[in-house]
Amino acid sequence: MNQPTELLYKFHTELNKPFSDKESLLAYSLDLMAKYLKLDQICFFNWNQQESVMSLRLVWRDHVFLESEEEIYVSAHSALHTVLDGKGVHVSEYLDYPAIYLPVKWFGEARADVESGEENFFGMTGVLRLERFKKSWAFSTREKEIAKGLAEELSSSMTHAELVASSRQQLSRARTLTELTGVFASSLRSDDGMKTIMQGIQKYFGFDRVRLYMVNQKEQKLKGELSVDLSGNVRSLSHEEIPLRAGAHRFADIVLGNSGNTVSDKYRDTVLYLPLTVQTKRVGLLIVDNLLSQQSISQSDMMSLSSFAGQIALAVDNAMLFDRVQELSLYDELTKLPMRRYFNDRFSEEMYRAERFSQPMALIWMDVDYFKDVNDTYGHAVGDAALKEISRVIFANLRKIDFPCRYGGDEIIIMLPQSTAFEARAIANRLSQEIKDIRIPVSGGPEGGVRLSVSQGVATYPADASSGEELLHCADEALYWVKTRTKGTFALYGETVAAEKKTGVARPDNKGK
Repeated sequence: MNQPTELLYKFHTELNKPFSDKESLLAYSLDLMAKYLKLDQICFFNWNQQESVMSLRLVWRDHVFLESEEEIYVSAHSALHTVLDGKGVHVSEYLDYPAIYLPVKWFGEARADVESGEENFFGMTGVLRLERFKKSWAFSTREKEIAKGLAEELSSSMTHAELVASSRQQLSRARTLTELTGVFASSLRSDDGMKTIMQGIQKYFGFDRVRLYMVNQKEQKLKGELSVDLSGNVRSLSHEEIPLRAGAHRFADIVLGNSGNTVSDKYRDTVLYLPLTVQTKRVGLLIVDNLLSQQSISQSDMMSLSSFAGQIALAVDNAMLFDRVQELSLYDELTKLPMRRYFNDRFSEEMYRAERFSQPMALIWMDVDYFKDVNDTYGHAVGDAALKEISRVIFANLRKIDFPCRYGGDEIIIMLPQSTAFEARAIANRLSQEIKDIRIPVSGGPEGGVRLSVSQGVATYPADASSGEELLHCADEALYWVKTRTKGTFALYGETVAAEKKTGVARPDNKGK
């Protein structure tokens, strides 16, 4: 056998080769140790100091690793415990063949405190058991010294491998966070900002599932928003609502800061709960998990998400604000009716559907009679009240698939998908009668309040028009027909304007609104 110093130098040189991970380094080093010391088997144990237990992690034999299970309880005063403290080599007392124990110590993987985000390297201890199956071939004092030196070299190499792996993780984390920053920035310009954020987090971290719950301050509830799975599929969680009070639910306790630990004890490292706050304001809860794969969420990923929680919270809050602004731009604040821009988008979609599946479609174009006179006589507050009451009646009489819109001023268009002229006539008649029943109380005004009426023009597809643009034109013409003849009523294009065009009856002059 070579001199110990020469052997250790050779071992050191061999372990300076690049390895893809710690497992590869360990496998290569154990193979060399077996060769140098003529070993039949090497067992590698993990040392759990808190529980005082050595757990068998792997067994090397004949150049391969074998699966096996073994646990050794180590009392505080035993000879083996002194080895774990780095004091010498321990000869096995329980096996009927020569075996020695010696420690391998290195700085383990960087771990982060989930709440503070601070990263620290933790000391790790493993135990090697070197075995020779021939009873007569005991380890000499010189061999024990060589084995100890090899273990120390392995400890040094393991620490170096951990530092290299940590550097790679930090670089990868920095790259991920940079890319996520771009995702968050793009979410501000996206109509589906929340979806963009959630899919970005799932994509760059590869979790089985990512869920988002938002705080509704007004209702004091935690409301489900979105869930994204491993395939990138998005599912709404809008059906989930949790009272935002202590003890109501684990999620509520975490958001309120009453849970103590953000990582669930039940699932340990497979679930991470991340409260989202913006300037001390609670805005939501991000939950990531690997419950399907049962893969532990790495300390690196935990630290990345925790340190990035502020930016995630800000991006989510901005996306919510963007959605709110979008919503305000789509709906009229006074009547709560959709605005013209929103109607145009929906109208195009419904017309395409009607044409594609040969379905009927009807439009009602409504105008409030003498609305200018109401404003001039009683003031704009009364005019606003009139529009609110009319919109209330409209909402109360439409189906879920119908789509009303404040088209401009006192004009309202109602889109009736899958409706024939007969069905549209019934709705127009009902709206006309109920709006006539409206009374707006006015101080000094007419007894019983201001009365209202509307004129309505009705057109249908495909009976009256062959396109969306033509359908709008026909409804407008039908409305004009009513306003120039009998305000407060409704007319179907096919029964009035179209019929008169066939007979050559002249269109009356516009007498105004």
